[in-house]
Amino acid sequence: MRSLKVLILEHNPFQLMALHQMLNAVGIYNVLTAPSLSSALGSLGHRGAVDIAICNPQLKGGDGLALIRHLAVQREARALILLGAVAHSVQTDLDLLLQAHELKLLGRLNTPVSAILMRGLLDGYLTAVQPTVSG
Repeated sequence: MRSLKVLILEHNPFQLMALHQMLNAVGIYNVLTAPSLSSALGSLGHRGAVDIAICNPQLKGGDGLALIRHLAVQREARALILLGAVAHSVQTDLDLLLQAHELKLLGRLNTPVSAILMRGLLDGYLTAVQPTVSG
C-alpha cells in the first residue's frame, strides 16, 4: 500500500493498539497514535500533517470534536474516518465543518472496527488521490 501517514486518536488503549495493528497489517506503518487531544496535537506539531485522521467525534471531554476542528481549520489532514455512532446533531455540525474546510470524510466505522471495512475506506482514498496511469 502507498505510504500514508495516519493519526489515530483513541482513549481506549486496547482499541488504539488494535487500530494500529490493523493499519500495519494492511501495509501502513507511518502511524501516529494518541490517547488524548494534547498528545495528538503534540504529534502533529512534531511530525507534521497527516493524510488520514481516525477518531470518534464524541470522545469524552470533547477531544474528538476538538481534534477534527483543529485538523480542518489548520489543514493538517486530507481525510477523516469517524469511529463509533455519531448523534445526528453532531453529524450535521461536522458535515458543515468538513465542507467549509475541504476535509474529506472517507466514512464511518462502528467499533469494534472491521479490518475489511477499514481496508475498503483506505483503498477508496488511495484510488481518489492517485492519478490514473495509462500504458
